[in-house]
Amino acid sequence: MKTGPTDLPPPHAGGHGHGAGGHGGGHPGAAGGLFQLPELKLRRYAKGEYITYPGSGDDAVFQLQSGRLRVFLSGDDKELTLAFLEPGEVFSSHTRAWVEAVSDCSLLVADTKRFQSQLLADPRLTPAIIRVFARLLSNSINIIENLAFRDVSARLANFVLGLARAADAELPVGLRVPLQLRTEDIARLLGTSRQTVSSLISQLVRDGVLAREGRRALLLLDPAELARRAKGSELSPG
Repeated sequence: MKTGPTDLPPPHAGGHGHGAGGHGGGHPGAAGGLFQLPELKLRRYAKGEYITYPGSGDDAVFQLQSGRLRVFLSGDDKELTLAFLEPGEVFSSHTRAWVEAVSDCSLLVADTKRFQSQLLADPRLTPAIIRVFARLLSNSINIIENLAFRDVSARLANFVLGLARAADAELPVGLRVPLQLRTEDIARLLGTSRQTVSSLISQLVRDGVLAREGRRALLLLDPAELARRAKGSELSPG
């Protein structure tokens, strides 16, 4: 098992949420409820460490302050990535999911019962919680749909199409599509290898569907063709 976290003194314990931005870019408004808990702990994890996992016995709610976390299922030497958590988002140890630090990160951690009581009194964290679990549900549906109806090339096309629509729903030619995830993380979301993702992106570039703009962005050159490739097969599982 990978090593555990470093516990630090709780920042502004008993305060009213001021200073949340000083812990890695969390959303100050959303963090207010957590900052009112006197037992609050700030924990730091190194890349590759687990925050929680099935059977860990953890009883906590945590809010990511800096870095990025991966939520995934694991069994029989296989992993299924459900989501990546960004600063300001809240998650719980009471799921069957593993949560891994994919970069060095810091978290605010609260006891579940105290958090529940605080949430009833001050519901400012509710939008952050809803946002995370809505994305988990959406990603789970996408995973089922991808595995049932798309081969890996269609999964990638559909993933890039989703990023493009998030940048501009009109999908104009020449649209810049930011890539916030690493190639390895994209591969985890799509259930394939890093090499396959790189190869398929290169193929889309050669076919004139996309163009590269550095290492962190793509340019959309043929929206209609990307949408066609994203459909995959409606009959055969991928």
